[in-house]
Amino acid sequence: MRTWWKNPGRRFGLLTLGLAALMMILVWQQRWLPPLPAWLVGISLVTFFTFGYDKAIAETPRTRIPEIILLLLTFIGGTPGALGGMFLFRHKTAKRSFQLKFWLVVLLQVALIAAYYVWLRPQLATG
Repeated sequence: MRTWWKNPGRRFGLLTLGLAALMMILVWQQRWLPPLPAWLVGISLVTFFTFGYDKAIAETPRTRIPEIILLLLTFIGGTPGALGGMFLFRHKTAKRSFQLKFWLVVLLQVALIAAYYVWLRPQLATG
């Protein structure tokens, strides 16, 4: 278990996903929002604060959050939080390789949403 937990990707991935799930459950249980919007609120908030935390420790010897985790959080619904964190904290805005990956993730999300509305949703409505 110790070696598994020492991997920053696994450690930060598990912590951030756990926090997002907890926030989603809290929002959903209060009947403020249905499950999907509650998830989007939770993951966006966690993503926003994760970008802020990573920026805060950027020039310290502490272990940074791997870019793959920031991109994963963005992909699974944290795009609004990622955009807010990037621009408010000025984090990862000058790193071209990250920007390219980030906008590819956003483009993939848009394509998946469009595919859902164009192909899958009509089939579910008629079936």
